[in-house]
Amino acid sequence: MIRLDLDDESLRSTRLAMSPLWETLGSLMLLARSRGAVPSPYTGWAHQARRAVPTEVMGALLELVRRQEAPFLRRALGYVPGPSASTLQGELDRLRRQGDEPGDERIAGLLEEYWNRAIGPHWVSIRSALEEEVLFRGRTLAVNGPEAMLAELGGRVLWQRPRLTAPYPLDLTRTVHGSKLVFVPSMFSAATRIFTANERVTAMSYQARATGFFYFVGEAKPETAGADRLALLIGGGRARVLRALQVPKTTTVVAESLGVAKSTVSQHLAVLTEAGVVWRQRLGGQVFYQLDRSGFALLQELGD
Repeated sequence: MIRLDLDDESLRSTRLAMSPLWETLGSLMLLARSRGAVPSPYTGWAHQARRAVPTEVMGALLELVRRQEAPFLRRALGYVPGPSASTLQGELDRLRRQGDEPGDERIAGLLEEYWNRAIGPHWVSIRSALEEEVLFRGRTLAVNGPEAMLAELGGRVLWQRPRLTAPYPLDLTRTVHGSKLVFVPSMFSAATRIFTANERVTAMSYQARATGFFYFVGEAKPETAGADRLALLIGGGRARVLRALQVPKTTTVVAESLGVAKSTVSQHLAVLTEAGVVWRQRLGGQVFYQLDRSGFALLQELGD
């Protein structure tokens, strides 16, 4: 368990960041911890990744993650995401500039190979979900302040002034005074959390709301004879809207992505929300919609 006692100066410095490197490391930590079956919702993705990544690349990286002895990997695990490096290549270049140890280039190359095969094919969807998350949380931060944002993070991250607690494999209690706080949404933080701190910055990953995206990654399901079962059950329009909400969206974004009238989408969303398969949250002048657990289950059972 992580316990952070935060002072007002640190709270005022709170910001959000995205990191392809943290997604890469988080996914590797998940695979390293789960030698056999990987927990839901990552089961299909893990099966796909283990098949796509060459055995020698996967084996070498998982051993490095388990041992955490290589200097380059230690720098990677202590890396604090920032706005200047928004690609894996950019983040790896920053790590290269921080040191020059034997084996650095080999590990960087392994990470790039793993990314290209395990994360890269899904990055457009993952990045979209993370960008929506940063927008959503960022508005809470700007409108209602850092304490309101921390109180809504979920994923067993709890805020009770002045203490923030979060699940973690190690037992850590820290007083954070005059330090910048960086919170990094991650699609893999539901299974494994990244935490790093130095004298200037404290950074922690947290679970992005759209982690259910991984329910739809993995083996293709056998074709079902006949028409679209989901459309038969709830109607074609509502089925399309439901599928569009695998990452959080506003009514306008859904309407634009489907090429239909906003009023039509609003009607469908009202019914889906009333049925309990979609939830809504107002933030400032916008309302975001996302699949609820039952919505993900419905798509998983009837296909997407």
